[in-house]
Amino acid sequence: MKKLFGFNLLLAVFFLSWVCAGAGDSGSVGVSATSAHPEITEQEKLLPCFECHKEATPEIYNEWFDSLHGIGMVKCYQCHGTYENMKIEPEASDCMVCHVDQIKKCPQDKKCWSCHTAHTFKRNAK
Repeated sequence: MKKLFGFNLLLAVFFLSWVCAGAGDSGSVGVSATSAHPEITEQEKLLPCFECHKEATPEIYNEWFDSLHGIGMVKCYQCHGTYENMKIEPEASDCMVCHVDQIKKCPQDKKCWSCHTAHTFKRNAK
């Protein structure tokens, strides 16, 4: 239990560092986040991301859980990669795996997040 608390504390520190560093800005597209993520054991790498992020970053977990991706059980690694190749912000090519038709209709010079809110994928208010 004490080990789990320590791990969750590290995740919270990671998340706050990520937010303070301006993650989600245009400079973070495609940037590997592995170096910024707290070290986890090989056993922990086998767990679904939400096992820790449910407590460490509940706002992000809830956005995903209540979204069509959450309802459809699209897992974190399908957009953000695995721990070894994790991206904070996926590239459009990552989205094309499932959304090729939608991406073909979108402006090619904008990121998906320019028009859609991350995780909820609702169109941003204009």
